[in-house]
Amino acid sequence: MNDAVMPLLESLLSERERAEDTVVLHINHCMENSFYFTEQLKKEFGQVVFVAVPYNDRGVPEGLTYGAYHGIQTDTGYILLRNNRKAEEQPPGFLRAVRRMIALALEHEVREQLEQGRRLLVVEDGGYHYPVLSQWLSAHPRFVDSVLGSVEQTTAGTRASKEGKLLYPAVSVARSAYKVRVESYFVADRVVGELKRMLRRQGSFIDFRDVLLIGYGIIGRSVACCLSLNHVHMQVYDTDAEIRKTAKEDGLTLWDGEFRDDMLVMGNVGKPSFTKEMLEYFLRGTSGRIFLASSSSKQVEFEEVFDLLAGAQRTRLYQADAYRFPGGKELILLAQGFPLNFYDKSSDSLTYGMIDPVFSEMLLSARTLWEQRGRLQNRTYLFGVDEELGGTERETGLLNRWMEMNHLYFDSATFNRHPNEERLREKALGRK
Repeated sequence: MNDAVMPLLESLLSERERAEDTVVLHINHCMENSFYFTEQLKKEFGQVVFVAVPYNDRGVPEGLTYGAYHGIQTDTGYILLRNNRKAEEQPPGFLRAVRRMIALALEHEVREQLEQGRRLLVVEDGGYHYPVLSQWLSAHPRFVDSVLGSVEQTTAGTRASKEGKLLYPAVSVARSAYKVRVESYFVADRVVGELKRMLRRQGSFIDFRDVLLIGYGIIGRSVACCLSLNHVHMQVYDTDAEIRKTAKEDGLTLWDGEFRDDMLVMGNVGKPSFTKEMLEYFLRGTSGRIFLASSSSKQVEFEEVFDLLAGAQRTRLYQADAYRFPGGKELILLAQGFPLNFYDKSSDSLTYGMIDPVFSEMLLSARTLWEQRGRLQNRTYLFGVDEELGGTERETGLLNRWMEMNHLYFDSATFNRHPNEERLREKALGRK
């Protein structure tokens, strides 16, 4: 019996020598498994700094041996803290708060390490660091060659790596076989579970409702699979013709443009999906109330309508906000538009065993950047695709090893495989 918390990750650590000439800037959720991963990165690379994305007001553990930043949301903005001690206050704005914490970490933690001759690796969930580090390097150009690269976990972060000129290589695990087939199933199951819990606490339920899925990609299709057990009537809206075709082949109905009473609108795109036009159409239509919920990162699914919601009468509910408009129409926003599976501070999104392969892929990617320093181009690479990272063979071997360690039996080549998987994988990099 293996007593390791993350046996796959820990087995990779035991196989390698420590790379002590590097500092890792780790940006991730404020959750127990993130702090555990940070400790493993410290074992591998010697020095770490952690920035916690403030999806909730959970604090960082006491007694950490490295700098750890997190934020607490208030009615007037965010309080930013370093190791639970107040650093400064910030005005409202989730993204502004995250980027400010990264800037503080670079200036007060990372800079000293680079001046001592260490190199920098960024390991991240969300793609927040790119504009911050770019601006910081413009102010400190002598450190440009000290950056080994970045490792990204999400599709949104992969897109962010493509938005400007990269000064270093970036590796994304967002489209690995485990991420798109297995983890997407785990995430969707947690999203639907949290959705049911939140509605139940409000005296409601999801069963037999009308549901509009905005986005039917990797996560959207997995969410549909999990929701189908609750006998909901699902419609799909997607801007991609091939994805719409897949939804129809799966037996779902394309959205007819009508909002129905108490319809749940689930954003699954990873970028703004519920538009101002949709909100205005709801306000002009016959439906009296709709619910909005997100399965993707940050608050991006509904950010386009936040300014319009600010003009409505707001009532706070359990882990939700009700916005009432003139004429009596009501919009219920769950979890402030954050992904449902990260919002409740009393529980982690995925178990250690579920996230073990993802962190293992990220560790291997970080190690590759260290080993291949100076030999990789300043572009975005995909783990499981690009041969510079071991191609599909390395990815498949890692997944099979995780299954063996956990005594799991399923066909990883076909389980929850999206019919458009390869196209979506390439699309994440703008290759199609």
